[in-house]
Amino acid sequence: SLPPRCWSPIRPSVFFITKMDGTMDVWDIIFKQNDPTLSLQVCDVPLHSLRVQEQGRLVACGSKDGTTTLLELSEGLYTLQRNEKNLVTNMFERETRREKILDARHREMKLKERNKSGMEGGKEEGQEKNADDDEGPPEEDLYAKAEKDFFDIIEGEKKKMPDPTQDFEKSDPGKASPIPEEGEGGEAKGAPETSTETKKD
Repeated sequence: SLPPRCWSPIRPSVFFITKMDGTMDVWDIIFKQNDPTLSLQVCDVPLHSLRVQEQGRLVACGSKDGTTTLLELSEGLYTLQRNEKNLVTNMFERETRREKILDARHREMKLKERNKSGMEGGKEEGQEKNADDDEGPPEEDLYAKAEKDFFDIIEGEKKKMPDPTQDFEKSDPGKASPIPEEGEGGEAKGAPETSTETKKD
């Protein structure tokens, strides 16, 4: 549960908070917003009750062991400052507008993230659906199909490439094989009649 806290009945910018370590914090939000203006160590046990006098000068704190401590505040903490109500009202209105702006910005960012994740999720769902549909055939059939597709692609690429043998035959028509074939009697068939001469430079 939250520790006891209360506003000053005189000054609209001053409020009091007790802690479980026996400390009471006095906040003046016009003077400072991030830290308490004053911290008092009332006792060494948790404070469970808090009450401020109607004139705002005295504060009573009740501790866990049943002890009641009466504190007297300085004059600056219970004397109404000039234009204090207007300053506090303007501060609350400014913070309310800032909170609305931040909340709208946060909703806008969440909507963008949701739309982005929805688009990505739709793609992933489509892929998962296709994957689920493909889970029908056995795993062996998938491997066989993938292997067949691979070799079909290879054969298609080979057909697109020019045949080097045809190019060779077109460039040297009627040229006999450079390797002679041996016939009867050890004579080579298809060997050229003219001898090849080697030129020496």
